[in-house]
Amino acid sequence: SSFTRLFSTTSPQLTKTIKPHRLPDRLIPPYPYGERQIYKQSNRGLYGAARIRFGNRVAEKYGNKCRRFWRPNVHVKSFYVPSLDANIKTRLTLRVLKTIRREGGLQEYLLKSKPARLKELGPGGWNLRWLVMQTRGVQEQFNKERAALGLPTRPIEDRDDVIQYALDFATPGPLSIRSQKTLAEIKTASASAWQDGFVLGNEDLASLEGIEELSDEEEAQLLKDLDLAEAAQASQTSKSTLTV
Repeated sequence: SSFTRLFSTTSPQLTKTIKPHRLPDRLIPPYPYGERQIYKQSNRGLYGAARIRFGNRVAEKYGNKCRRFWRPNVHVKSFYVPSLDANIKTRLTLRVLKTIRREGGLQEYLLKSKPARLKELGPGGWNLRWLVMQTRGVQEQFNKERAALGLPTRPIEDRDDVIQYALDFATPGPLSIRSQKTLAEIKTASASAWQDGFVLGNEDLASLEGIEELSDEEEAQLLKDLDLAEAAQASQTSKSTLTV
């Protein structure tokens, strides 16, 4: 029997992996809720409302107490964002990861406009949201939503150079010639705002180098454990309510 091997000369589509904490702060409108002053690491990832919690460790035999703390359950994960045609690699908590899966992807999670979601995004998520909103596809999506609500649509703006510059800076290596030209145009257009230098994303507490990314199998197991823990907590709360 003859065997036919499938062969294609089409090269696979290349995608860039960007780090949101390296996106240019000066290019993006300030986060309306400001940077978090408690647990500042959450400013450089998607941490939701997670913070370091404090409590007591109680000895079973004598009931002695000693202070302790619980850190948020933080992992590293990459997500493909179709509007940017890029992979976003970021730190995030397990609860945010569960919400992203429920929403249908990182892009859907970022574009939700309820005040609670905007507050949950933090400065890092706000930067990503702004970048996604500059793409032509998302601008057209928003115009369709405005038309459905009977609101006037807005003209589609060509911001490909700005998007390319932001993506280029947020990836390792030097800026491309196109991005260097865009940066020069931005500096020229707003010279008064650049007197103290062009400062880009702060990398403190945000380095992802050498950190193993969460695999799909580990993610499934962790989400399953989280569901079981939440169910057990809800059951315990209902029992205590009935007892009272």
